[in-house]
Amino acid sequence: MTTKSDFTAEEWRTLLAGPLATNVYIVVADLSVFGSIKEIMALSKDLAETQAKPDIPELLRFMVADLMDKDTVKGLMPEIKGDPETVKAQLKEIIKAAVAILDEKADPDEAAYIRQWMHDLAERTASAAREGGFLGIGSVRVSDQEKQALAELADLLGVGAKAEGASEEAAEAGEEASAE
Repeated sequence: MTTKSDFTAEEWRTLLAGPLATNVYIVVADLSVFGSIKEIMALSKDLAETQAKPDIPELLRFMVADLMDKDTVKGLMPEIKGDPETVKAQLKEIIKAAVAILDEKADPDEAAYIRQWMHDLAERTASAAREGGFLGIGSVRVSDQEKQALAELADLLGVGAKAEGASEEAAEAGEEASAE
């Protein structure tokens, strides 16, 4: 079992920056004002849901506890500038650094679980808002740009992506349940 104390302060900051970078990576993949707001807010919801799960690895529990603190998150948000492709390249470096530390320091099973969790977080972020269309007509749950970004993240994180459309179906099911 891996705990927070197994990391230096700098390693811990780098590790915590990984999930934030995956969230921002999806937001940058297909920028839209209202969609981006919903996608950024999806992180808070996901963290709360993860924290409520009794069976997550202890290391992830420590990570989520720190990511739930707004001041910690403010201090971790990367200072990235440039066009979307430049920003994505900067975010990839943050994600790679987080994964490298995770794989070096964490128990292999915990590391695999957290890498998959980070990808699942990205999928839920992509599904948080409908993209494109006009007044909802012709919009899609996950845009082609977001699908491409999810595939890139799966490669970076060394995980398998879910079947195409699975995120969309899960998000639509959640919308229907909340409408009832």
